[in-house]
Amino acid sequence: MQKWYPEIQPGKAPAFLRLLEAIEKDISSGSLASGTKLPTQRDLAERLGLSVGTVIKAYAEGQRRSLLIGHVGRGTFVAEQRQNSQSRGRVVDLSLNIPGPSILPKVLAGSTWTFPNEISDYVGYLSQSGVLDHRIQFARLLRETGFDTSPDNLVITNGALHGISLTLSAICQPGDKVFVEATTYHGMKSYAHFARLDLVGLPMDEEGLVPDAFEKAAASGAARVLFTMPTVQSSTAAIMGPARRQEIVRIARKHDILIIEDDAYGFLDEASVPLASLAPERTFYVNTLSKCLAPGLRLGMLIVPEQYIPRIHQAMRATCWMASPISSMIASQWIENGTAAKVRQSLIQEAKKRVKLASQILRPYVRAGHPTSFHVWLDLPSGSVEQVSARALQRGVITTPTSALLVDPTLISGLRISIGVPDRLEDLEWALRQLAAALEVSHEADMSII
Repeated sequence: MQKWYPEIQPGKAPAFLRLLEAIEKDISSGSLASGTKLPTQRDLAERLGLSVGTVIKAYAEGQRRSLLIGHVGRGTFVAEQRQNSQSRGRVVDLSLNIPGPSILPKVLAGSTWTFPNEISDYVGYLSQSGVLDHRIQFARLLRETGFDTSPDNLVITNGALHGISLTLSAICQPGDKVFVEATTYHGMKSYAHFARLDLVGLPMDEEGLVPDAFEKAAASGAARVLFTMPTVQSSTAAIMGPARRQEIVRIARKHDILIIEDDAYGFLDEASVPLASLAPERTFYVNTLSKCLAPGLRLGMLIVPEQYIPRIHQAMRATCWMASPISSMIASQWIENGTAAKVRQSLIQEAKKRVKLASQILRPYVRAGHPTSFHVWLDLPSGSVEQVSARALQRGVITTPTSALLVDPTLISGLRISIGVPDRLEDLEWALRQLAAALEVSHEADMSII
């Protein structure tokens, strides 16, 4: 059989997207049938005159869109693409973990807010930490969401991932190991791969990271850094109770482990005390405005232990010098005039409705997580995850490839469902019911094997 190769059309889009468009076109036309094995990344790169990295990105995005399925040691294959008659061409994406519909455009449309006269103060090169007045407002936002902190150790970043990368570059060297939960933030996985860091997945339960496992790993000396999301964990939506948090801090102090705490979803649970409050001397606290206000601002907050501030400033100068002062000015104005609080409360109420709906429709499969979240975790046997994803796609529902999140697949198996993307609750309900049907078919198939 003649090996398939795509025809990439010229255009302004990045090469990996044009390659993916060619793959998608051939799948739609029937030139690439379900189950077809694609050429290796190196083979396709050489054939098309592309870099291997471009093909890797195209295949990864194809998996994210559930067009392709990757099998470790076997290669990349075309996922089943049959359209179930019930979907009738309708497609809902439950793969992107973003907040629900924001009221920000509506709030701004009804306001008279304009750029302040002092905008000229923010068009030059400024401090690596950010403008003090802006840091004061950012610290105010954190206090409003449950973390009483000072602007003194606060560094404004270009989003949460930037804060994570600054921290890792300041405290790690290539080849170092970093402890993480068995399934973690995909951005952390991507940066660790880029920075040549090895992630060590640790067991989880309904409260997230398991202390006994952390203690054992820390005692081994395998790593001196822990990356964790104790509040509404990015895959499972687990939340650490107060006693669990105290225990994690005790272990970190005992074994001299530095902590990177990603609190991107902390605004959804204002009662939780951040690890940074319990162990400020060893915790790098990361937060973002992407989840609670607006992703387009590209702003985050990094609270740094005092002794590490010079190294963080050095890392900032080496990457982007500073976060955008103009974006910071806009965000500060929205925090000060109450716009941020209105948007945040609206998102919290929307998250509660969506979790309730998902828990009702997917009840037998949903792992108990936080009742206010924009994602839920479905506990599934490892052998059925890809089957469920493929069957969901047949019904018009796109899910997150589990490989994007898992660090150690021997410790946990399942599927994250992001429920914030559809603007309308009716679309979300339809997608969840299609997913429930795909789960039921998979369950019946498993039972028939038994």
